[in-house]
Amino acid sequence: MTVPADQAARFQLVRAVMARFVPIIGSGISPEWDETVLDHPSSQNLAGLASLAEDLDAPLGVIEIERVLDDLGELLDLFDEEPMGEAYYPFKAAELIELHCRMATGDLSDDAPVPLSEWVDRFAGHVDWQLDKSGVDLGRPRYFSDLERNIRMGQSGLTGLDDPYFRRFIQESREAGVQYLRALNSALR
Repeated sequence: MTVPADQAARFQLVRAVMARFVPIIGSGISPEWDETVLDHPSSQNLAGLASLAEDLDAPLGVIEIERVLDDLGELLDLFDEEPMGEAYYPFKAAELIELHCRMATGDLSDDAPVPLSEWVDRFAGHVDWQLDKSGVDLGRPRYFSDLERNIRMGQSGLTGLDDPYFRRFIQESREAGVQYLRALNSALR
């Protein structure tokens, strides 16, 4: 994945990642996740920041992204290690947002040993594996791996400007988030 050079385009990428993965964090697909994080103040803070990121007319800058980073860091720290089972999905969704926020603020270098695209691909591959294991057929193998590949190709069009391309890209990311949520709900029930 090519990370946009322009910081405004990086912030747009964070919005898109939040649109895709925040729904998984608060979805209720994992009782373990919910019991651990829902009553934590950072969970409520994150919900407010997610609403802000969802409103494309509201500014999202370094201060807001650093607040997202702080809240996600606190939620992820509630787990001693990466959880297994259903809790894996909201945990990893939170981690993906956190990694992208770190990229946007410069806390994660562009030449990190594991590129962001690989983290996203691992998550999508794990969702594909869960669907296959659960017998949920979305019409083609590697559904989410292919979806993420298509989203990644579209990232190159982000310019940092609030243009029709950005708005379409955000809408596609929201739709991908709904697809993830539906698929995980089917696979984990």
